[in-house]
Amino acid sequence: MSISAERLRQLWRTLGSVRLALFLFLILVLGCIVGTLVPQDLSEREVMARYGPTTARWLLAFQINDLYHSLGFQALLVALSVNLIACTLQRLPKTRALLRERGDFLDPAKLTKYSLHRVLDVPADFTMVRHASETVLGSAFGRLQHLHAPADALALVAEKGRWSRYMVYVVHMSVLWIFFGALMGSLFGFKGIMNVAEGETTQEVFVPKQRAMITLPFALRCDDFDVSFYENGMPKEFRSDVTVLEGDTPVLNASVRVNDPITYRGITFYQASYGALLKRARVAFTKADGGERFELDLPFGEAQPFGATDRTVQLVDFTDDFSGFGPALAIATWKENEQPSGTWILMNHPDFHGNQLQGYRVTVLASERGYYTGLQVKRDPGVPVVLSGFVVLIVGLLSTFYVSHRKLYLWAQRNNPGTTLVVAAWTNKKSLAFEREFQHLCDRLADTLQRRTQGK
Repeated sequence: MSISAERLRQLWRTLGSVRLALFLFLILVLGCIVGTLVPQDLSEREVMARYGPTTARWLLAFQINDLYHSLGFQALLVALSVNLIACTLQRLPKTRALLRERGDFLDPAKLTKYSLHRVLDVPADFTMVRHASETVLGSAFGRLQHLHAPADALALVAEKGRWSRYMVYVVHMSVLWIFFGALMGSLFGFKGIMNVAEGETTQEVFVPKQRAMITLPFALRCDDFDVSFYENGMPKEFRSDVTVLEGDTPVLNASVRVNDPITYRGITFYQASYGALLKRARVAFTKADGGERFELDLPFGEAQPFGATDRTVQLVDFTDDFSGFGPALAIATWKENEQPSGTWILMNHPDFHGNQLQGYRVTVLASERGYYTGLQVKRDPGVPVVLSGFVVLIVGLLSTFYVSHRKLYLWAQRNNPGTTLVVAAWTNKKSLAFEREFQHLCDRLADTLQRRTQGK
């Protein structure tokens, strides 16, 4: 064999080794601990502010702030999957060969070497022994297999729990299935933000990690937003009543609350934040010298003619609290071939000297306000895969540890007079419990033969 072939064989053995599996699982556990201690989904600015520039540089370089979507975490899952596949492929043929090896003959001398065996000398006729053995053993073990034996002998073998030998490979496959689901979520999932004003509809989600907008395959409309407050002014509860639209057709009406999200087509919406917005304002503009005065009804974000001038005016921003002075709106004005100019107007302080724009004193006469709801939008296509994998994993583990492979042998030899029986058995686990079951089975067989002999 060439050196390269030997190296490939050694590599193959290493890939399927338990030592490699333990090493990779240790790295996975350490990674999960780090991912628990370090808050996830922080932006670069938040990481810098929390940990300082030196530590943040390392955290960002190794993607610790988004560990479960990092290339290193994905590579670790792939490595563990390769290890499990190699381990399964190396050991499965040995298990299959072991289970196929049943044998066609029984040696009664070898049966007496089993740790679980019993020799019974009964006066019953051989024909009666045959019938009683098939009845008693069949009721306990199910289907019996007849092996080759002389005319004056009987050889039986029965098995239970043979399939449990394969459960360890079911565990392997379930772990692979879980890893596959985790990779699906890491590669194809997203977590973003959607801000929707009352009465508005949107399909756009901003994903900070990708710094991009994602368009959902359906639209979400915020029908109503309601917030209640404690006496100290802190928000007590906020709720968004939303409608999911397929095209123009409503398909789902629901309320999104904190810790009570909704899910549609695999995409989950969480109530994350809210904010105040300005829908429109009635604004008066008065010349600083007390001359010209006019009023405008300004819808938010819509440009309007600036009175009788050649300029245009627009509400461009709003805040519910401007540096502790209460609500304020930002107004900008411009004309063709000129850069816009603007200022913040304090709505509750009409006499504030800064409430001026292009030589006009600005006064907010009335306003119509509303709220927007801030929804966290999350899609993880791997969740149902991971959940189903855990269900199979639990079934596989329970079967592996609590279901044993048991095998029973019986040899009956005609004597003159009576019959000699040799009963033997083995199990791969739970030997003490099976020993009691074996002794009880032998007692049943002896009692059945005794009663039938006396009845005859």
